[in-house]
Amino acid sequence: MLSVRARVVVYDSSILQCQLLTAGLESLRLGFEIKSASDLESLIELLTPDPDWVVIISDTSITGAPISLAKHLRARFPELPFVFLLREGRSDRVIEAFRAGARGIVYSNETLSELANCISRVGRGEVWLRGVDLGIILDGLVKPGLRMTDVTGRTLLSPREEEISRLVAEGMSNREVARALKISESTVKNSLFHVFEKLGISNRVELARYVTGSSEQEGRAIQ
Repeated sequence: MLSVRARVVVYDSSILQCQLLTAGLESLRLGFEIKSASDLESLIELLTPDPDWVVIISDTSITGAPISLAKHLRARFPELPFVFLLREGRSDRVIEAFRAGARGIVYSNETLSELANCISRVGRGEVWLRGVDLGIILDGLVKPGLRMTDVTGRTLLSPREEEISRLVAEGMSNREVARALKISESTVKNSLFHVFEKLGISNRVELARYVTGSSEQEGRAIQ
């Protein structure tokens, strides 16, 4: 049975890979409306007037930055459902993909029919992933979250400030952070002012280094 939202946009930074994947899905003759894009500008142009699509983001080629692209799209279109097509063996990308907004994960060694089933389920608002990937996600959820503390262990930032700091450290602009968290851009700007003041830093680069350093320290503590 097809999803009500049987409308699919295939994205891959490789034009050839994009065309092959699109042709493969069309060959199944399932009634999907399928469009494709191989660059961010074309993708945004397609989605802006009508974001009611399921977007397949292919991570099977060497080029491109699919996780960063998904985060950018999530900030611009918060309700847009993603399906990640990952290279087999890249289960390390599972948590990253779901944090970026993925609602389904399919691997390159799986069949086109499995990809089509994933699209249909995601289009109905469901989540599609393998049992082993579910275990990876659950393991990631039960680990303690990153906390920014001073030498005495005192928490420096509020939960909201930490959330904003993580997104900024990932490369998001104030506008993208505001869209992702559904808050005003002025709230992001004011929060960053307080974050800089509390941490004794003056710019986003230093903030990214601070966040990365805190994450590394936590990793050593867990080990």
